[in-house]
Amino acid sequence: MFASIATLLLALAPPTTVAAPTCEHKAPVYRGGRTIGERCPDELRAAHMTTLDLGDSWAPYSFDGAAIAAGVAPPSYRDTFIALADQRFGDDTLAASDHDLELYGITPSPRVVLAAMDGTTRHSCHDAIDDDPLRAVRVPLRREDPSEAQARRKTQARRLAYITAVIARRGLADPAELAAQSPAYARLVADAERDAIRLGAIAALQAHLVCDGLLQRASGIVDGATRQALAAYQRRHWIVAHGELDADTRDALIAGSRELDFRLALRLLRQRVADAAGLIEDGSARNAWGTVLGRQLDPADLRYQGDDPPLSNGAPDSISPATEAAARALGWLDFATTRDGLRSILAADAHTVAVALPPPPAYHSRTLPLRAVIDRHGADDRATLTLYAQAGDGELALVRWPTTVGGWKAEKLANGRVVKKHKPSDTGPRVWRDLVVAPVWFAPDGTPDDDLVGRRDGHWAVKEDLIGPGYRSAYGLVMLIHHQPVILRDGTHMLDHGIRTHGSVSYRSILVGDSHGCHRLYNHHVLRLANFLLRNHSYVVHGAAEEHYIRRVRRHGRRWTIRRDERGFRYELTPPVPIEVGRGVLD
Repeated sequence: MFASIATLLLALAPPTTVAAPTCEHKAPVYRGGRTIGERCPDELRAAHMTTLDLGDSWAPYSFDGAAIAAGVAPPSYRDTFIALADQRFGDDTLAASDHDLELYGITPSPRVVLAAMDGTTRHSCHDAIDDDPLRAVRVPLRREDPSEAQARRKTQARRLAYITAVIARRGLADPAELAAQSPAYARLVADAERDAIRLGAIAALQAHLVCDGLLQRASGIVDGATRQALAAYQRRHWIVAHGELDADTRDALIAGSRELDFRLALRLLRQRVADAAGLIEDGSARNAWGTVLGRQLDPADLRYQGDDPPLSNGAPDSISPATEAAARALGWLDFATTRDGLRSILAADAHTVAVALPPPPAYHSRTLPLRAVIDRHGADDRATLTLYAQAGDGELALVRWPTTVGGWKAEKLANGRVVKKHKPSDTGPRVWRDLVVAPVWFAPDGTPDDDLVGRRDGHWAVKEDLIGPGYRSAYGLVMLIHHQPVILRDGTHMLDHGIRTHGSVSYRSILVGDSHGCHRLYNHHVLRLANFLLRNHSYVVHGAAEEHYIRRVRRHGRRWTIRRDERGFRYELTPPVPIEVGRGVLD
């Protein structure tokens, strides 16, 4: 009785207004290329939406949010990272010379990407170039000796003059008719056509480099200036190479400047998506990298797996579908829509956006059981790092990336003499406990002085960039220490044998080289690994690791003193992640 009366009174009462959730910062929600409203962070989490920071002040989670979430100030290198991404180099002449740092782990900021897309004069310059010779030329094209190139040009000119004279004397219409008259003439015409294609390809290559402001003038030969400009072009466009015109570089030149800028914007988006969503699965464990809007964003070398077969328990690529979902939500479907969308976001007061991404893998959690394996296998005997996660009753291989193990390296003896020594990798069961971002490399006593001093701005100086912190540090942007747990009467002790998994800018050596015993990864890979670990594993923030280091070096009769008071910004993984290092160096 009372319940029914209460229900009746409630039904007759005037409707009450439910206050909308309030918060200090709302993010615009994007769907199908337009905003459909704004929501508070709690609402976005409830709706399983992901917030992306597309501003110029973004830094990876390991350099920013992971510390802030624990109530600790982020690493001091965070501000340097942001400035370098925005191409604000200050007094850093080496970074200014490198200029385009994406291949070194620092993706350009949205402002830099938009400025490239807005370069209408540059795009028009590229549009005017005939790329047909590039399509036809045989690669690789390598640096030429100037005298040999000049002699070859004279031979080409004489051959062409002879062909022209024979065609005229015989009353033929073109070189094709001459080639049909005899095998000797066919070879002569084929050689002339090959030479013409080569010269045309060099002309087109140099014209593209001039358009990008990387080369002052076209010389017609692949000289030292062209090689240097080509290396800068490759670094700018995410190509692992060393100053020769290879297949990846030729394809990039032919693709056009607008397409390359669009791919850069998609790679920027991919980085922000993978970081925000805590994703690491890129398809590498099953040799199946996905595409974004039909585009493979990574060239062959960045997808290198040697002759290793796909892993039967390899995780599918989660990053590419998430990136494509974000691109479609933002309306970034081609060059024009991406440029306009990026301009609109940067013009807003806040640069965060919310999008719906595919659900993360079900096994993702703050207590995700993980382990890693480093070993050599396959006919080409290259080393790989494989990260595994427990998923239900089984185990998934999340990624499989190329890495390095030890080899023969130069070492300084106590008497100062430098010899070649076998530097093996530390094998057996170990753990990753300490994750250090912006690490500093304390060169071992056995490191030759010559390795620590080089030419800088025209004079001899210590390679401060090699010591770090910085993207060119010997440890790259992130390192994980290989500790050996040893149980003694007074508890468990962590022994450090000096071996690390760490980043590097020496990308070619990761594919074909060895190391002093450590395991190098591409800087962008080790960054993704660090972000994934901190998103999906519990940790403690220890902050700046204070430790004093002094090393005196000499070269060319001069002396220098290297000093550091910090080894980087340390996180402790709790519990540590087991890592098994296989046989490493072969005897």
